[in-house]
Amino acid sequence: MSLSPSLRLAREDAGIGSGAARFSAGTRPVIRWIKGDGLDDPITRAAIAQATRLFGSTVDYCLCTDGIDAARAREILAWADQPVEWRPVGAAENPELADLLSKAGCPPAHYGYWWKWFPERIRPDAPEIILDGDMVITAQPYWWQAWLAGTDRLRVSEDNREDPSRIYGRYAHAIGPQSQLYSGLIALPPRLRYMPQVAEILRETPLQNGHDGRRHMCEQGVLAAAFQRLNAFPLPLYQFPFGRAFQPYLDYGLEGDLGRAWGYHFGHAFRRANPHFERLCATGEVFSQPDPSPIQRSRWLGGTGQWGVPGWSIPEAIATTIVGLARAFVGGSTLEIGTSRGRLTAILADAGLRITTLDHEDRGAARNLAGLPVTVVQDDLVQYLSCAGRTFDLVVIDLHGNTVADWQSYRAALVAAMAPGGMMLINNARLNQVAGWHEETGVSWFLANLPAGWSASVIDAPAPGLAVVRRP
Repeated sequence: MSLSPSLRLAREDAGIGSGAARFSAGTRPVIRWIKGDGLDDPITRAAIAQATRLFGSTVDYCLCTDGIDAARAREILAWADQPVEWRPVGAAENPELADLLSKAGCPPAHYGYWWKWFPERIRPDAPEIILDGDMVITAQPYWWQAWLAGTDRLRVSEDNREDPSRIYGRYAHAIGPQSQLYSGLIALPPRLRYMPQVAEILRETPLQNGHDGRRHMCEQGVLAAAFQRLNAFPLPLYQFPFGRAFQPYLDYGLEGDLGRAWGYHFGHAFRRANPHFERLCATGEVFSQPDPSPIQRSRWLGGTGQWGVPGWSIPEAIATTIVGLARAFVGGSTLEIGTSRGRLTAILADAGLRITTLDHEDRGAARNLAGLPVTVVQDDLVQYLSCAGRTFDLVVIDLHGNTVADWQSYRAALVAAMAPGGMMLINNARLNQVAGWHEETGVSWFLANLPAGWSASVIDAPAPGLAVVRRP
C-alpha cells in the first residue's frame, strides 16, 4: 500500500531529528554569526538582513549568541528575509575547548572572544561560514560557487597592517611569516575540524592561569596559528576592509582600496556607535529599512530550508487573513495546532492574543517565543485535547496530516475543544488541489461532517486555502 504524501514526508522528517540536532544535520551550506552582549545589534541585524536577501534560500542561516535574551534576539532577526536558526550557546557545545579554558581558570562568564567557537561546527558535514556579528557581507565573493558546492579550500580573513604583538596576545611566536590571519571570517569546507590544532597549540603554550577571554587577545593568536597549520588561504583586507569606529577611514590593508570589497568589518561597534556603518547604510551599500510589519518581522521563523520537511508554510496572505479574523478573540483563549518554529504564533501574539500552541515535534519554538504570552506544548493532538479538559474561543490549525483518515481521528477532540461562539481556522483546506497532494482531502471531509448548526466557508486563494468554521 502506498503512503500518502504527508505520511511519507513525516517519516522522512522523523529521520532528521528534532531541536538543535535537526539544524546541525545534513549538508546544506550555512552562514553563522556570533553575537555577544554589546552595542552592535543594529549591525548584526543589517548583516543578516543583507545576507538573506543576497543569498536567499541557497544557504541556511544561524545566529549564535551569548548573553542575549529571546526578546532581543527577535529584534536582531526582525529584518531577516529567510528562516534563521537562533542558538544561544553554552560551554557544553564545545566540551574540548571548555575543558582547555577551565584548566586556565577561565569560567564561561570570562570566555569572551572564545564564544565564537562554541560549537566548533554548527553543521559538520556542510560548507560553513563563521563570522563576527559586526561583519556585513555586501556582495558575492569570487569563490562563492565553489564554497557552495563544498569543493573550496579553507579561507580566513587577514590583517596585514596590524602589529602581531598587539593582536595575537602571548601567541605571536606561533604565527608564521606567510600570512597574518585574524579570526574574523572563516569559510570552512565540509568536515574540516580545527579543534585538534587549537588543542595542540594550547598544549605547547598553555594559557596563563586566570586567563580572561573578554580582555586578553590570546584567542586571536591561537586561532590564527591553528588555521595556519591547516594551510588557510588569506582573505585580504582589500576584499573585506575594517571600518573601525575610532578611525576616520576604511582600512583596506597595505594594498589599499582595489575596488574589490565584498564586505565590511565594523570594528569596535561592540563598544560604541560606528560612523562607517551609519554612512554605508545611508548610501545603501549596507541594508537598512523602516521597521517592518509583524508578518515580515517573523520571516526568520519560517519553515523552509533545514526546517522544510515536511513543509507547507502558511503563505503570508493567508497569515494576514488569519490575523484579521483572530483579532475578534483578543482577551479570549486561543489554541494553535501545528507550532513548527513559532512563526504564526509570534504574529498572533503581536496582535494581542494569548496562545496555547501545540506540536508533536520540538523545532525550537519554546526558545524562540520566550517572553511572549504563549504556552508551548509538545504532545499529540488527540492526546492533549483529551486530557486538557478545556475549550478554546479560537482554534488555528496547520497540520501535516490531512487525509480523511487523519481528520476522522481528529474530529471528536476538535469538536469538543471548541467553545460556544468560537471559531476554527484551518489551513490546507484545498491542499488536495495542489499537484502531488490529491489524497489530502481530510479538511473537506471534516467540513462536510460538522455538528448540526455549525457553519463553514472556504477562502480558496491563495493555495492551499483556508477554512473558517464557526460554532453557534
